[in-house]
Amino acid sequence: MKTTKALPVLAVALCVPGVVLRALHVLNGFDIATGLPRAGDAWIWYFTALLVAGAVAYVVLAAPLRAKKTVPFEQLLGTQSPGFRMAAVISGLLLFAGGLFYLYLTITTVEEDAAAWARALEIVYSAVSVGCGFSMIALAKAQGSPITSQSAKLTLVPLIWSCLHLLVNYRMTCVDPKLPSFAFGLVADVMLVIAFYHLARLLYGKPRPASLAFFSAAAITMAVSDIGGVALSYLMGVDVLDWSGKMLLRGGMSAAACVLLAAELAVLCSSTAQPQETE
Repeated sequence: MKTTKALPVLAVALCVPGVVLRALHVLNGFDIATGLPRAGDAWIWYFTALLVAGAVAYVVLAAPLRAKKTVPFEQLLGTQSPGFRMAAVISGLLLFAGGLFYLYLTITTVEEDAAAWARALEIVYSAVSVGCGFSMIALAKAQGSPITSQSAKLTLVPLIWSCLHLLVNYRMTCVDPKLPSFAFGLVADVMLVIAFYHLARLLYGKPRPASLAFFSAAAITMAVSDIGGVALSYLMGVDVLDWSGKMLLRGGMSAAACVLLAAELAVLCSSTAQPQETE
């Protein structure tokens, strides 16, 4: 169980080389004039290799958590740690602010050939993002006391948000031929959905803490590396991908949600939740 405590540290630490490799991929893997992927770019494979190696390590480190399937939620994720609450509040506030700003961009930005249902979907997404921010803060407070049926429902809001987040991202990129420019972000969004599903699953059905740990760690590394690398390329003055403001904001909101997942992962992998003894 001692090695499992290294899982949240590794998930966050791998974001550093992940951001660098993703930035190098953006800077070298696309033609500046057309924005199309370049044939024979090696950086995409270096970045992919890092993510695969990280995933293998996460599987190994999360495996001991299978022994905690029968441990109650309060013992697995119950905490009154100020650090955990601070991380949850930061994550919630970022999603709250991101949702409001996304609503502003949706109302003020006119997209060509955008259907009315797509605009309505983004408005709903903005509203759910705001609600998700409040729910994350409330969930952090609830984890410091016995969970009730009402507080258990707080886990459903991030799950609904992550599903809408994936749907909106896919709608905005499904007709884009430049797959390497957004594929990593879409996979990260899938990891977010599964991670929040397993967080809710602890209270609704059969808990799988090992799966929660793995998908949370994978989501953290992929989401932060993806948007961090793109942002780093922009800071270097190279506008290769030409992402819209809303796409960059959605990437930032993915990273904001990962702040809560990192905090939950740290609690889950801590030494305070011991596996149930068997006779």
